[in-house]
Amino acid sequence: MKKSVWISALGLLLMVTSSFAQKKPLDFSVYDNWQSIEDYQITADGKWLFYEQNPYDGDGKLVIYNVTKKQEAITFPRGTKGAFNPTSAYFAYTIKPYSDTIRTLKLEDTPKSKLPKDSLGIYVLGSNTSYKVPNIHKVTLPEKNGEWMAYLYEEPEEAVDTTKKEEKEKTFDKKAPETYTLAIVEPTKNKKHLFPSVTEVTVSENGERIGFISLQNDTLLKSTIQVFDTKKEASSKIFEHEGLAKKLTLDHTNGQLAFLFTADSSETKVYSLYFQAASASPSLLVDTVTAPFTANWTASEDGSLYFSENDERLFFGVAPKPLPEPEDTLLASEKVRLDVWNWKDDLLQPQQLKRANQEKKRTYLSVYHIKDKKLVQLEDEHLLDVQLVMEGDHDLALGSDEQPYMRRQSWEMPPYADYYLVNVNTGERKLVKKEIQSYFNISPAGNYLYWYQNADSSWYAYDIAAASTRHISAGVDVNLYNEEHDYPSDPSPYFFAGWTEDDKAFFVYDKYDIWRLDPKGKKTPECVTGGYGRENDVTFRYLKLDEEIDYIPTKTSMLLSGFNNSTKASGYYKVNASKEENPETLIAGDYRYYSPQKSQDADQVVWRRSSAADYPDLFTSTLDFDGPTQVSKANPQQEEYNWATVELVKWTTTEGTTEEGLLYKPEDFDPNKKYPMMVYFYRLSSDGLHNHRAPRPSRSVINPTFYASNGYLVFIPNIRYKEGYPGESAYNYIVSGTLSLVDSRPYIDKARMALQGQSWGGYQVAYVITKTDMYAAASAGAPVSNMTSAYGGIRWGTGMSRMFQYEETQSRIGGTLWERPLQYIENSPVFYAPKVQTPLLIRHNDGDGAVPWYQGIEYFVALRRLNKPVWMLNYNDAPHNERSKSPNTKDLSIRMMQFFNHYLKDAPAPRWMIEGIPATHKGKTMGYELMDEK
Repeated sequence: MKKSVWISALGLLLMVTSSFAQKKPLDFSVYDNWQSIEDYQITADGKWLFYEQNPYDGDGKLVIYNVTKKQEAITFPRGTKGAFNPTSAYFAYTIKPYSDTIRTLKLEDTPKSKLPKDSLGIYVLGSNTSYKVPNIHKVTLPEKNGEWMAYLYEEPEEAVDTTKKEEKEKTFDKKAPETYTLAIVEPTKNKKHLFPSVTEVTVSENGERIGFISLQNDTLLKSTIQVFDTKKEASSKIFEHEGLAKKLTLDHTNGQLAFLFTADSSETKVYSLYFQAASASPSLLVDTVTAPFTANWTASEDGSLYFSENDERLFFGVAPKPLPEPEDTLLASEKVRLDVWNWKDDLLQPQQLKRANQEKKRTYLSVYHIKDKKLVQLEDEHLLDVQLVMEGDHDLALGSDEQPYMRRQSWEMPPYADYYLVNVNTGERKLVKKEIQSYFNISPAGNYLYWYQNADSSWYAYDIAAASTRHISAGVDVNLYNEEHDYPSDPSPYFFAGWTEDDKAFFVYDKYDIWRLDPKGKKTPECVTGGYGRENDVTFRYLKLDEEIDYIPTKTSMLLSGFNNSTKASGYYKVNASKEENPETLIAGDYRYYSPQKSQDADQVVWRRSSAADYPDLFTSTLDFDGPTQVSKANPQQEEYNWATVELVKWTTTEGTTEEGLLYKPEDFDPNKKYPMMVYFYRLSSDGLHNHRAPRPSRSVINPTFYASNGYLVFIPNIRYKEGYPGESAYNYIVSGTLSLVDSRPYIDKARMALQGQSWGGYQVAYVITKTDMYAAASAGAPVSNMTSAYGGIRWGTGMSRMFQYEETQSRIGGTLWERPLQYIENSPVFYAPKVQTPLLIRHNDGDGAVPWYQGIEYFVALRRLNKPVWMLNYNDAPHNERSKSPNTKDLSIRMMQFFNHYLKDAPAPRWMIEGIPATHKGKTMGYELMDEK
């Protein structure tokens, strides 16, 4: 007999008594209003910055901060997508409609076209001048200089003018691009120029020219291209012709432009490429009969169109001429729907289908040498990927070809490729490295090819001019490969910081320090951090401050991040790139320090830091980080809640090694009480000691802060693996860590412990409960339960075979199913389902593109047949992890906590656990109500 106890789902879900009268536990109602800083930028002169702050659900804001005065200047409600202009004169941003208004209109089934549109806001810095423009479509600012900007917007429709409406609907080409009104403005001087019926606009990098295409689409389709001179404040007509123009592109400084154009009136349009030199008229450059391209190849609308940095080359994509789709004369019931899988295919059919649209739009990089008036095709069906150097200015490029090895991608990762040097002037190719699997690239100045060789764990450079290969890391007396690599494959390198100007030196990492290598092989490698990192267990990494340069400047100090592997403290450091010396500490402490952002023309930086208790708010300082000023305070309401504390814990594993983990406790922790404990894991987590975990609905896993606030302990152990024994390895680390804590901490209630994990963590949960019944409950998200069937499955998100994952990567079996069948079975929880004594909640969605959801089904039906308590949540059409801000996230958060509260806190079970939710009630009831089962 069941006696129902009707209780508010959100009221008694969290049955915890707080000893802090002033502090309340977090509950599900806090989610929507918890704030996050999602974007920020400092002006080029370092005098202003903005940040965007948004709640989880609802209307956010943009804040302008005066760095000089150290105070907020102005706040823009519902602001988003902000940007300063390059000269720090004004700030442009988008204003979203009220979210409640949009929601109400959507509930009324308002058509999307009738919903309120975004507006544009412009604020002149240091003044009270601001502008707002409704119905904005696109905003474009210059990248490097200038005060002029451009935006497209929709003119408001006239009230009731049926005649005009009918005329508007009489378009020549209904599939032609939409048109808008273009405004070209200089906000600081309140200057504005308007142009009607514009489809696209582009602003030159230096801000001196603004190009745009206007379109007439009534009795015929006619395109007009104009360029507005911001100095003369006048526009000139460049091109006008019946047809459709698109992809207008301006060069950087020389007054050149290019665009695509077609006079086709058919639905399948064939474009030609036009080019205009400075002070000339546009001329046809590429069409279907242009040499050197294959017959019926032409410039493609799907390719990128851009000038080299020095404006001497124009790059574009070519492709076969698009052909009209054949007329469809069959009914749907008469069509064959078939995929043919052929053993000779380079890629499996699912992978081909995933790539089909991309392949249909594939283009092949080509170049026009402007001075020589010469066209060269760089990519073709045999060389699909060419990487330019020096933003297209260099005469050489790097080409790679994976096609000969594509079949092997099903079982070997990362993929193999052949590498070529490509002459940009002639298109000539030279094979320089064949069948290589490691990282391979070309230096920023184009003097060297460089790669990491797995066979001897070393860095090599190929001197292009001398046509010679050098082992440039010879003499480095420490490991340059990942020392913690525990996969059945070659370890990857710690990678590199980059090259200095003109390719004079190459900086690589070991586990701790930074090494300067000589690509000419004449100088002995130098440890620029002086070995301080290895001596003090600190890992140093280079922080790039200027995105405009692709080399490491040596005239200034290198800014570094430093992470103490023992204490998990971090900070900012600097070092001279040309010497061997100990890094100088600029600022460091028991926080996580994020990568800083530097102003372009000043030594002012904005940066963030966090701890378990401190949200990563914004700080600003000079580049020496002396006397920082806190800019934001995103969540002052946090002070009202019982938060979480975290400590680094260590224990001795079953293998006799010392391992680390994290232990979260409630802020009001009382060592004289007994606490239930959640054990969550994935792989290595202890380095995240100072990560801030704000209360957010769950996309797949528990939130340690939320659970600790509600009276739980949360233990997150590190896990390391032996080849062929992933399940046993997980069991050894998780259980040994749990037992160590139970033995040393009497406040842990060993009868009330639970496991939770997602994906790889979900697999480990599913395995561990076949080996022990020490946990009172467990929840596994998207778990692999049967490695024998999963091995031959497909990762539906990419269409790839899952074989490589088991042989060489995460699952770590180290061989094929037919080579190691017993290990596949031994590591598969479903084969040991009869041993499971732990109530299990599975979440596995039918739209999972990473772990096929039949893996969750296999485990569920096995446990169900054995009459084990098991539940499975399947969010329809949802992916591997719930989509951010999906309603599923809140639902999952509620159900997981209800499940764990029932087994670890003796809370009544919810109706969905006791009675389920019949298919006939789907979508009509949530089943959250808590019930006593008698």
